Amino acid sequence: MDRTKEKLENLLDLLAMRSVMPLSHIEELEMNHLLDEFPEYTPDYFEYTAAIADASLYIHDEHNQSGMPDSVKNNILNQFKSEHRESLALKIFKNFFHAPRMAWALTCLLAIGTSISMIEFRNYETNYRNLPMKKAVLEFSSDDLIEYNWFAQSDDFCDCSGTVIWSDDGQRGFITLAGLPMNDPTQNQYQIWIVDPNMHANPVDGGVFDIVTGDAPTIIPINPKLPIGKAKGFAITLEQPGGVVISEQSLILTAPKERPESSYGITQTTI
Repeated sequence: MDRTKEKLENLLDLLAMRSVMPLSHIEELEMNHLLDEFPEYTPDYFEYTAAIADASLYIHDEHNQSGMPDSVKNNILNQFKSEHRESLALKIFKNFFHAPRMAWALTCLLAIGTSISMIEFRNYETNYRNLPMKKAVLEFSSDDLIEYNWFAQSDDFCDCSGTVIWSDDGQRGFITLAGLPMNDPTQNQYQIWIVDPNMHANPVDGGVFDIVTGDAPTIIPINPKLPIGKAKGFAITLEQPGGVVISEQSLILTAPKERPESSYGITQTTI
């Protein structure tokens, strides 16, 4: 990804977040700096989209979970009333899908509707609040998205569950995990591996992460250290702090369940 596109995506992230939650002082400074570089955008760029998202998400809000007054909500929704018999929510979503801002509209929806557990990780996107949004954008904007379930490779991790999504074109992906035991970052860290046997002789380091709560599913970004041609599988090991280049540890989780055939010449139990 070139630097200009990366800056624009960061700006859109911040604008989407600003439409549904207060930004930190540092985030406000970054947003204002990026707005100077992209004057075609304004601070309220996503506010109308967020209002539609909020109104449609709580279209049957019997418990008053939305902070939007009913009069305002009804006024917004009335602008999207269908002349046909399809549901109002479906009509709204169709407007999102057919608009250029589709992916970022979904960002607003996810920001409103999703709460995530705290996670600390290194080498990639330090603001955990972005992760549900970025995951949703990848899911709905990637034509080559693959998704696998995680499978435990030992009885110690049989309670773990979750999925991994990945886009070769986008060179990015996300892991969702529940039930993975918390680790002590001073002693060890979990490490992600990407299996691409056609391009790399060894699995590629996908970044390290820490689990700091076991109360809720955790979203983790994948940060490949080398370009990936065609990802065939993924794995997680427990390594020394900071991770390693080539692992000698047993596999904890794999996705898919069976390791793809390759010329690695190694067993199913180790990277």
